[in-house]
Amino acid sequence: MRVVRARGEGAFAGAALASLAGALAARPDLALTLPTGGTPQGLYRELAAAQRRGAVSLERATVFMLDEYLDLAAYPEGSFLAYLREHLGEVVFNDATRFIPLEPSDDPARLAAYDRALDEAGGLDLAVVGVGRNGHVGFNEPHSPLAARTRVVELSEDTLEANFPGVDRARRPRRAVTVGLADLVGARAVLMLIAGEGKAGVARRLLLEGGPDPSVPATHLLGHRSLTVVVEASLLD
Repeated sequence: MRVVRARGEGAFAGAALASLAGALAARPDLALTLPTGGTPQGLYRELAAAQRRGAVSLERATVFMLDEYLDLAAYPEGSFLAYLREHLGEVVFNDATRFIPLEPSDDPARLAAYDRALDEAGGLDLAVVGVGRNGHVGFNEPHSPLAARTRVVELSEDTLEANFPGVDRARRPRRAVTVGLADLVGARAVLMLIAGEGKAGVARRLLLEGGPDPSVPATHLLGHRSLTVVVEASLLD
């Protein structure tokens, strides 16, 4: 495991970009996941700027969505698909990059089709993941099965509070669809990003204590043969 302690948003985004750019340089046609939320926004700004300079490109890559909400009343408004379009734009949504959307569906046939797409790509070359306050990766909540693949999950109260602050409970989506731990653990490389309010506890659990714990799903990635963790240094002070 390689740990990069980055102090400040700029350093964090730069370290994350350097790791992603290195993976793309080694294999421009890699298959990868890209996370959503507040943590990767600086990375995506830097990635867009680097692509405009011609320093990095996802044009030969295949991008798989990591997770998506179900039961959004005004889909795609508020969806992770909308998030990726907003924050990545032509970096991913162009005529060259292959983008595999994760449909907001609980149809078993569609979930199985997503797993087939992952298999046809040869699995993930790089799983870029954020970490939730409760240690989830993707929407693999505490005690998610290690062997699980793409599936529907019930979102924890902690996740809903973090993702929908100030939103009436009745208006929050209670379910999501996510790539499972089996595909994340099985990726050839993992880039884990840890930053944000309320993440000190999980950062310390992962990087100072270590060891797998089903109640903290991100710990299942700690023994990965090619894991890079970029963490906001203040979380470990």
